[in-house]
Amino acid sequence: MNEKNTNKNPFSTPKGYFDSFEESLRDRLAKESSSIPQQEGFRVPSSYFEDFQSKLTARLEEEKTVPKVIQFTPFRKFMTIAASIAAVTFLAIGINWGNIEELSFTDLANSEIEAYFDDNELDLSSDEIAEVLPVDTYEINDFVQPQLNEDNLLDYLNENVEYFEELNLENND
Repeated sequence: MNEKNTNKNPFSTPKGYFDSFEESLRDRLAKESSSIPQQEGFRVPSSYFEDFQSKLTARLEEEKTVPKVIQFTPFRKFMTIAASIAAVTFLAIGINWGNIEELSFTDLANSEIEAYFDDNELDLSSDEIAEVLPVDTYEINDFVQPQLNEDNLLDYLNENVEYFEELNLENND
């Protein structure tokens, strides 16, 4: 690879260029065909400052009498937004309208009823509860001879006895 001298400036000007630059610039400006105009480009119109105050006050008075116009957003934009909100609301109500099911007392689980009575103190006596219970669905044997099976008994003992393991419930046949 060729090693180049990186310290050398590749740009150069001719010798004596800046010595004669000022003179060549004056010569160019002195020519009549130069692109620089000989007269000033900006002039103030005649009697501008004499009439300025009266023109300014007239313009300010005109702006005071003309009301400012505030553009409202187009009416169609609001109509489309309102129509879309109404359509979404109608769909939401229409979808849920046919799914309404009436709940009855038989739909409640027994555990929910028991939890309600446990959580809320109703101060009901056993006579008041007996008046509400339907007598047709129960037989006298349900109250006199309750039928206990082994699973129900173990569940009861598991819930109500602290040390279930100490009961010694092994099969000793």
